Amino acid sequence: MSAKEKNTAIFIFGPTGVGKTSAGFRLAKELKGEIISADSRQMYREMSIGTDKPPEEYLSSVKHHFIDTLDPGADYNSGKFGKEARRIIENVLNRDLVPIIVGGSGLYLKAILEGFFEESVKDNRIRAGLKSRIENEGNERLYKELLDVDRKFAEKISLNDSQRIIRGLEVYHATGKPLTKQWEENNITLTFTPLLIGLIRPREILYDNINKRVDKMINLGLIDEVKKLKDAGLSLENNSMQTYGYQEVFQYLEDEIGYEDMIELIKKRTRNFAKRQLTWFKKMDGVIWLDAAKGIDEVVNSILEKYNTV
Repeated sequence: MSAKEKNTAIFIFGPTGVGKTSAGFRLAKELKGEIISADSRQMYREMSIGTDKPPEEYLSSVKHHFIDTLDPGADYNSGKFGKEARRIIENVLNRDLVPIIVGGSGLYLKAILEGFFEESVKDNRIRAGLKSRIENEGNERLYKELLDVDRKFAEKISLNDSQRIIRGLEVYHATGKPLTKQWEENNITLTFTPLLIGLIRPREILYDNINKRVDKMINLGLIDEVKKLKDAGLSLENNSMQTYGYQEVFQYLEDEIGYEDMIELIKKRTRNFAKRQLTWFKKMDGVIWLDAAKGIDEVVNSILEKYNTV
């Protein structure tokens, strides 16, 4: 049966540092597929080290979508992503290839699978007021307000994510409806069958991978990468900069924290982020969980077996 006749899209997800990129690449080579990145930061140009983009070897031999497609100062949202990603999935299937969605952004995966409110609602007056308040009062005060009006959304984002805190409150105050309610009212019907593959590793191995990856990013020049972005006019107010690694390096460059504290803070926040990712994914239905610690060959063979029996 051809990929078009099978009409199945493979989703590979899991916490940061679990091995999604390698598994997706190997699978794409085996199945003649194309990769659709469901990472909310890898789409930004000039942000390669801190987002741990696939190596050039992968990018040059397998077609990747949503990698280096936006300037760092551009606005983007999960609603737009879901709509564009579904269109690409259909296009890949129509060319008799296998779409392989790889990423760790729970919101972006949800946007593909369930559809999201397009998020075109904008109120510059409300947004300006919220930005002013968050600068003067801090994230915690507004985060608590978001918990009161849209607890579902607040519990899915970080206290440090000022961009999404502001967005959640902006939509609520502009429409009178929580963002999650908007999403629920805009669910879609999928035109393909999703095969959901979740990757996990023992926590101690995962956390060790994360710590080593942070050290590698620093050695590869993460500080210089962030400095160039800062010199180009980017700040922590930009959505692209609401990312672990970039936030802490910004603080270091502003002399708010020391070098060693910066590194430890990146590691700690990334580990915490991985824990929240796993909590999110565990709530998804129909996921086939595979232990990535068993090796890439076993993981890929298991996915191939599941795909061939769909």
